[in-house]
Amino acid sequence: MKGKDIANHGSSNPGSWMVDALCHARSIAGCGKNNSCRFKKKPYNSCMSSKSPSRGSTNTQKPGEGAGEAESLPMQLVRNMIQSLENGEFPPGSKLPSIRQSIRLSGFSQGTVVEAYRILLDMGRIQSVPGGGYYAVHQDLQSPRPEQSRIVQRLSLDPALDRALSLGNRSVQAPFGLAVPSEDMLPVSALKRCLTEAFRSEEIHTYSFPPGHNELRKQIALRYRQAGVDLGWQELILTGSATEAAYVVLRELVREGDLVALESPCYSGFLHQVKKFPLRILEVPVDPMLGMDVDLLEQRLKKGARPRLIITVPNFHNPTGALLEPARRRKLLDLAQEFDFYILEDDVYGGIHHGAKRSPPLIALDRSRVFLVSSFAKSIVPSMRLGWIAAPPEFHDAALERLRALSLGNSKLTEETLTLFLARRHFDRHLRKLRKESRIRIAEFRKRILAWPVDIRVSSPQGGFWLWLELPAGFDALELQERALKRGISVSPGTLFSPSGGYRNYLRINCALPSTKSILGHLDVLGALVADMV
Repeated sequence: MKGKDIANHGSSNPGSWMVDALCHARSIAGCGKNNSCRFKKKPYNSCMSSKSPSRGSTNTQKPGEGAGEAESLPMQLVRNMIQSLENGEFPPGSKLPSIRQSIRLSGFSQGTVVEAYRILLDMGRIQSVPGGGYYAVHQDLQSPRPEQSRIVQRLSLDPALDRALSLGNRSVQAPFGLAVPSEDMLPVSALKRCLTEAFRSEEIHTYSFPPGHNELRKQIALRYRQAGVDLGWQELILTGSATEAAYVVLRELVREGDLVALESPCYSGFLHQVKKFPLRILEVPVDPMLGMDVDLLEQRLKKGARPRLIITVPNFHNPTGALLEPARRRKLLDLAQEFDFYILEDDVYGGIHHGAKRSPPLIALDRSRVFLVSSFAKSIVPSMRLGWIAAPPEFHDAALERLRALSLGNSKLTEETLTLFLARRHFDRHLRKLRKESRIRIAEFRKRILAWPVDIRVSSPQGGFWLWLELPAGFDALELQERALKRGISVSPGTLFSPSGGYRNYLRINCALPSTKSILGHLDVLGALVADMV
């Protein structure tokens, strides 16, 4: 698209849009003195974007307080610029303020504004025209929102979905269906060195009984403290995986007939776990940019729904990639206190952020209502099966006893290897590389997918390594999966992530694959298959 073709689109006062977005970002970080804003002569709290970030939501968070505090200035700016794009203040094709204008209007440093624009370019939300500036692309995806969330009386998955799940895990030439990094993104050499050294330890020839290896728990707790979570290492219980950790929490909390709230869409592993229990399921829709629709949850609670537990992935939700916005985080925790339910937080992807800083998990804001579970399966290597639980203090001993009833403990060899890997800073160096590569590959895959010859909407995740695709209404992603397998391609149909059989025209695409001619060629083949089916 040439600059001269689109330069006249958009707002008559582009600076006002930028000031609103930048003011909102500054309001989260804390700007100015004496609670006044340097951009507008208004009281501090009035310096918000003119349109609220979500339907019916209010942001009562104070400057520099809570989850928003951990976001870097570039990421705060990115989130608020995206909010303005989605509010329609800049339609597709309209010109944005230049970097120089943005610096002058906002008072942010050049580095902050340049980094924000770079992230927006990588996400595909804006485009750069050489010599012509920056323009809004506005390729956002909004998941369908039911008028009211559904209650499923008993979860019973269709055998066809079990087949689809197994097909998605098949060994193929282009494994877009797997949510794991490819080998070139794994720290193989460093892990081998740590594994070799661990083999020489005299302590590896026995079990590691719960709660697990003390030094490894200290290393994990250190990373959480760096992310703003005041978590003592004694509070961590090591498990065989995040899946086992979640199972321990479910066994401890829920009883037959209880209501459990699941995000919709949600991680398919949760569906299979919940299926083992005679539970009722409350679906809560997820916005691919802002996360769980907490306002809709509140409506159901006020109408009498009483969940015992809510299962959520607030940091880079699987499969949408959503990052739960700060106002929704605080409201979710407030609702947990008011309506007496607990939260199971899956933080497996929390460290794979694309911005400068990690968003702290929910447990950083509330230790009394949140059970945190996580693992190294996605951030180091899937074969290193080890996870952990951080439970509210009153449940710690019960969770530990529940785990002891399920397992004699973990592999001492695995625990010793991971302890060395973390203690020698291999993990931190690897994670920096993984974040960078994930961001680059998502941007490359997203650009290629948007070039498919079909009407398609694609998510813009701020972390993780997958994309969530919405195909035309009536499209059957299960049929696409069957056809793609014949061409050496696996995909994950959206139905795999639905408690009630929805999202048939959605796909999750793994982008943590090498950008080789073969992989990119298979991505083009997948696009051709989609076009043939429309």
